[in-house]
Amino acid sequence: MTPPPLARSLAPLPEESLPGFLLRLAHRLGRSPGRIAGLCGLTSDERRPPAYHLIDLPHDVAATFAAVTRLSQAEAHGLTLRHRYAATYPVLSKARAHSKINTVALRDYWAFNASSRYCPECLNGDRSPVQSAFGGPWKLSWHLPVVFACPLHHRLLEVSCPKCGDVVGGAAQNRGNLVRQPQREGLHPLQCRNLLPEETSAGRRALRKESCGARLDMTPQTSGSQLSEQERALMITLQERLDRRLAPDPAEPAAATPGDPFPDLILAAGLIKLSWPAGADFAPTHAIAALIDAHAAPITAILDGPRPTHSTYLRIADLWPAPSDPATCGALLLAADTLLGDREPSSLRERVQPLVQAAYERAPKRAYHLLRGAEVSAAVARSLVRRRQIFHAGGSSRGPGRLRGPSRDCRFSAEEVPQLVPQAWFDDHLAHLIDRIPQRKKNSWTVRHLRRAASLKLVEMTAGGTWGECAETLGMPRGCAAGTLQVLNGALPGDLWEELAASVERIAAELDHNPNRINYARRRRAMATWRMPMSDWPELCDGIPKLGRLAGQAPNLGTVLVWAEVTQSEHLNCPVLAATVLDSRERYLLVDRVAQFLTPANQKAGRLELRRRLGLYAARLAVQCDSAASGTFGRDTATAPSDRSKVAEL
Repeated sequence: MTPPPLARSLAPLPEESLPGFLLRLAHRLGRSPGRIAGLCGLTSDERRPPAYHLIDLPHDVAATFAAVTRLSQAEAHGLTLRHRYAATYPVLSKARAHSKINTVALRDYWAFNASSRYCPECLNGDRSPVQSAFGGPWKLSWHLPVVFACPLHHRLLEVSCPKCGDVVGGAAQNRGNLVRQPQREGLHPLQCRNLLPEETSAGRRALRKESCGARLDMTPQTSGSQLSEQERALMITLQERLDRRLAPDPAEPAAATPGDPFPDLILAAGLIKLSWPAGADFAPTHAIAALIDAHAAPITAILDGPRPTHSTYLRIADLWPAPSDPATCGALLLAADTLLGDREPSSLRERVQPLVQAAYERAPKRAYHLLRGAEVSAAVARSLVRRRQIFHAGGSSRGPGRLRGPSRDCRFSAEEVPQLVPQAWFDDHLAHLIDRIPQRKKNSWTVRHLRRAASLKLVEMTAGGTWGECAETLGMPRGCAAGTLQVLNGALPGDLWEELAASVERIAAELDHNPNRINYARRRRAMATWRMPMSDWPELCDGIPKLGRLAGQAPNLGTVLVWAEVTQSEHLNCPVLAATVLDSRERYLLVDRVAQFLTPANQKAGRLELRRRLGLYAARLAVQCDSAASGTFGRDTATAPSDRSKVAEL
């Protein structure tokens, strides 16, 4: 049953949080916040109002809370973070609102702070009768780690009480409660609810039963007091930009930077901390760098030292969450924003990679933890991914692949990339590399390795993944890809890898602007069951000196060569070679004949003429393959080129 409404209630203030509303309502009714929370249905199975209600209210709890406080359900939900910021601060999606969540884990994700920062001038209110009596709003946004300043009053937020010196409602004391000391009544909403410490006879600090009670709306400016006015202005300007993304004005034009900036900022901040002081240059001033150093240096010193003990583990726990001090948090986010810059791909990667390298050298497992679940923008993901030569690192591993997305924005798809880039593409963009490879490190197969590597890179560009995953996308055995990389790794000097990448980039640019791209994956699917008709093979060999004996054999050689030409694929991947109709000896002999036929030194006389005819045959078959309706091309239907007049013309 729904409890009866309270005798009196309050209208929520603009931007007010659920804890702030509860404190004001309890003070008006002369009861403790815990008692009011119980009457409103916020403590149904717990003695204290839990902090996870700050994220969101379950529908049944919201309905009860709204009925008892005489609010609408929209007003009740409006006191929670997810209702107000879910669309603009997606980090909140990691917070499970309807269970006893681990608030420490949520701090690691920068989802929210159970304790609140505050602006004394905002708490002082607008001098209206209600705010004069109960104070201004405890703002909901103050629980977000990315909110560290108040642009309205041009100051950094505070986090500690000026009297007791402790964090207001700190998590260490709050133990997951919605408000500090919920059963304590008689305190004004703007009074500090921390317990006062006292020195014991043993010289240790203990907590008294007495509350601090200092008025927080009278707190002087202490946060960032070591910063100059210009340095504080830099932080406030950043906060203004972040506020526009948190609560965009529909009347204003959309932000110039597309996408969501907060995951990028949060990851950049974590990377700066883990690699500190590698990113010190991104702090705009020495004083701002000093703030970050005071926070990060003790953590990294422990990571650089012997294996952490239990006594140092708590300090390492500060590695992932946002700094509790608003000035330090603002300094870290300011450095992270400078690191990200305008997100231009090449310059962003130049800035980010040294920090990634430093993080992996210091703590590889923690760096992996930082990057593995990153849900960042495509530009930042591309800058973070580590490379082996020109490919995403990881080889055949399926490790933290979320970062291994497409390495550029492409208009072509992976289906439009063949297993081997066509010879014409090679001649236009890659042939010059052959002259720069040392003579002792190249042979007749070097061209094929370069064509294969270029195809792997094109798939990475448009579909992402490691080279092993790109090989699978192309229907290429991983062993072929591994062999190519091993060969080229020994053959190409370091600067030639970059030239290879630039050459593939030129191929990609041409593909982007080519309106008549070929779907090679569709060709591979269509040709999977194709076999050269028995009648075509003798006519293709007819009249070629010394090749008459081939005409009387099965057309498997022609099938493999035409399949490889139509699909621009490795001849070893031809379905005929995998067919069970061939025993091991037949397969060995067929592979040997194809290899001899493709050897450049053998491209002369009769073989050269047969290769020309097969090329024309394959071109006609490719046209039919591209124009056939899906599922209609196969062994029995691909016989148009076998028309005797057409074959004779070849």
